[in-house]
Amino acid sequence: MAPDAYAAYGAYFGACATVAGTLIGLLFVAVSVSPHKDVGRNAPLSFQIEAATAITTLTNTLVISLVALMPGEDLGGAAVILAGIGISSTIGMAVISLRNWPGHRHLWALVIIPALGILYALQLANGINLLLRPDSRNSVQSQALLVLIFFPIAVARAWNMIGARGTRLSTLVGELVQERQTTAADTATVGPPVADTPSGDSAAPDPTGRSEPAP
Repeated sequence: MAPDAYAAYGAYFGACATVAGTLIGLLFVAVSVSPHKDVGRNAPLSFQIEAATAITTLTNTLVISLVALMPGEDLGGAAVILAGIGISSTIGMAVISLRNWPGHRHLWALVIIPALGILYALQLANGINLLLRPDSRNSVQSQALLVLIFFPIAVARAWNMIGARGTRLSTLVGELVQERQTTAADTATVGPPVADTPSGDSAAPDPTGRSEPAP
């Protein structure tokens, strides 16, 4: 490791390691208080993806930050390994989503999964560059930027895991569209309202099947 390339980021990576470790602990607390008591294979698809996203990104930031603080270690090698794990996890989430897609149409999964794949691909390319040029200040800065990007992603996924409502415009619009689709489906199931029986001289049929003589 080249000290000149990492000296300016020592305090930054130290703070990131502290924050990542704390958030990982809070993540386990969030899982324990989650409204979904079943956190295994029978958990909702959205919960599985959110949990996988949060733990993968936080673990990535924690390990990268700790390795960057260790003198004499190779950050490029750690970045390549973690990027490979992240890509593998992203592929797994994509497979789970496609397998359960007919019954779980979560539009946000179409965004978060490819976005994570792109971020891990960038980390892999950056890690390879660090292996070739360990003293590259730009590559170290790129790793620091990726760590910064992973934090809000993990926090947002943990926020959804505990059942909190999102306040983003896309979330509100998605909820509105889902409510309208549910209302339309309920209306189609119930069918048109039945017309009231007009009042007249004809008497209602006797439930016993016997006809009453006319007066």
